[in-house]
Amino acid sequence: MEKRVKQGKKGFLICEIILLILITISVVGCVFLYGKVNDYKKLEKEYKSDNKKFSNILKTKGDELKGVQKDLNYYRDLDATIESIKTEYFASIKTLEEDIKSGKSDRKIAYITFDDGPYYNTYRVLNILDENDVKATFFTISMNGEYCYDNKGVRCYDLYKEYVKRGHTIANHTYTHGIRYGLYNSADSFMNAIDRQEEHIKNMTGGYKTNIMRFPGGSSQAGGLKGPITERLREKGYGWVDWTAQDGDGKALYSNEQAWGNIYSSVNDNIEVILLHDYNTVTTNILGDFIKWLKENGYECYPLFYDSVMVSK
Repeated sequence: MEKRVKQGKKGFLICEIILLILITISVVGCVFLYGKVNDYKKLEKEYKSDNKKFSNILKTKGDELKGVQKDLNYYRDLDATIESIKTEYFASIKTLEEDIKSGKSDRKIAYITFDDGPYYNTYRVLNILDENDVKATFFTISMNGEYCYDNKGVRCYDLYKEYVKRGHTIANHTYTHGIRYGLYNSADSFMNAIDRQEEHIKNMTGGYKTNIMRFPGGSSQAGGLKGPITERLREKGYGWVDWTAQDGDGKALYSNEQAWGNIYSSVNDNIEVILLHDYNTVTTNILGDFIKWLKENGYECYPLFYDSVMVSK
């Protein structure tokens, strides 16, 4: 009997132990599952939060993209608007030219032009033009190289974008200006120099297309090649222009007084194309006063354009 009681107690103890183990497992399992549920709830909450953030980011980026597209459309339209304004601007000058030529208007025009740049001194020229609210025409070459001939520490090719930025006309004066170095050997050699400078202008400005050129030394330098060259220029869509007045800075010019003497003796027509050089410091010294003198004498200063009566085709 006692043996049975002992066996019963033992069996009961085992059951208690098993039950305790099962309870422990259940509790641990419940705790584990509860933790997992909380983790999942937390993840779900984070996911919803992140999803909302992501949606907000997408919306923000979408709005930014729309803004960028709007800006692109604006600048695309702006280019077209600028071209339209330029066309109207030059058309009005063309009408004024015709009225002056026919005697319908007593107004006067001065086309200020600069040859052989860019130079470091060109920055001074540009600033003076800005101060006097005048746009000019720059007949450019490339023989001086990337860095300024008159200041090797400055990259002169950057000036091409300055011409455009400040609203001036860029024109072609051939790549080399090599009057004594084969430029006028043939129509081909001349047109090659035109093509090279045209490409250079495009590269330096990001696409500016010029259609005006000046013969280095003037059109008389071309001699018997002038006819064939001008025919090739016409086929290419170029006009060319010499000059009607100057301050003499293409040759020896030693003083302001000498420059003024040349100006007084050469500026006398109702429409003038004035030849200057942006490397010449005498010209730069008198430029501001020269512009004021032109205006005081009734001249309106404009940049050249292809359809001008002063541009030969």
